[in-house]
Amino acid sequence: MEMISFAEAAARLGVKVTRAHRLLKEHRLLALPDEQGKLQIVTDSLLETSEGWTLVERLPGTMLTLIDGGFSVQEATEWVLAAQPLLGGQRPLDLLRAGSHTKVNSVAAMQAL
Repeated sequence: MEMISFAEAAARLGVKVTRAHRLLKEHRLLALPDEQGKLQIVTDSLLETSEGWTLVERLPGTMLTLIDGGFSVQEATEWVLAAQPLLGGQRPLDLLRAGSHTKVNSVAAMQAL
């Protein structure tokens, strides 16, 4: 899985680094610690479009469903990035990137109980 710095994510999105940090807190970006324990942005939480880079639109809703259901932010991030049997072995993030948020959020709600 490719990961980039907050500065690189900010540059891709055309925002300041402080905004990239806020986007993470808003669950609009995903981050995991690198081998030194420093948070890095998961590049799959960004979408490249013909107009440039943007965010995965429905990611915050899925993350909040999981967090409200008792997952930690780390656990919710790992869930979104892992293949899920109830989603046909697909990663929830890939389905969200493709616009299939209804099924993802239904499964997330079941998992969070």
